[in-house]
Amino acid sequence: MEERWVDKVALITGANCSSGKCLAECLVGKGMKVIGIASQVDKVKALAEELKSKPGKLFPLQCDLSNQNDILRVLEWVEKNLGAIDILINNAANNIDISLQSGEMEDWKKMFDVNFLGLTWMTKEALKLMKKKGIDNGIIVNINDASWLKAPINCDRPISPAYIASKFALNFLTESLRSELAQLESNIKVISICPGLVESEMTAQWLKENPRMALKPKDVSDCVLFALQSPDSVLIKEIVVSPIREAM
Repeated sequence: MEERWVDKVALITGANCSSGKCLAECLVGKGMKVIGIASQVDKVKALAEELKSKPGKLFPLQCDLSNQNDILRVLEWVEKNLGAIDILINNAANNIDISLQSGEMEDWKKMFDVNFLGLTWMTKEALKLMKKKGIDNGIIVNINDASWLKAPINCDRPISPAYIASKFALNFLTESLRSELAQLESNIKVISICPGLVESEMTAQWLKENPRMALKPKDVSDCVLFALQSPDSVLIKEIVVSPIREAM
């Protein structure tokens, strides 16, 4: 990445595995200060130790996105210790294997609490901090999913109706926030990354039973980096990426 990001601050949700982990490694390697949050933070702490010799630094913080107090605590820590956030990457997601008939409302709530409501609150607080610190060239990156582009019946991978519904909601939120910021004449970018099937802890067992081509976490990370490196005057609104030969 360009020199303009050296010593800048990024916050990544779900930094303990898959694309979030790749992003943390890359941004720290480029000299950024990265807050890596996860509900189970042990893996992020281990990654921080691995990255000690890199130009930047990884700060592991525990945060349950379904807990509003946890989110507020993280943002207070950021303001006190690092000042502000230049880049927010909403990467964390939850997918419980349920159908409309088999799932309990509690399962739906768990997914929306992380995939949509927690993400919304984290974004709201990050924007509030950016405004307070006079940052008008910040970037919000939402890791969505290509599944919302398809009718549920056409999805050929392990995703539940609740998961797809949360991603539909995230798409509308992304578009609405982008429009709202434009009306305020803000230069803060809002970017959506929509990957297809990705190798991850959530899909590992399914891929073992159903071998097929899938994106690597680094593929998603590279898409984020591509969007981040665009000129200040350029907004890459959305990137849809899938394994080759996947029917979108």
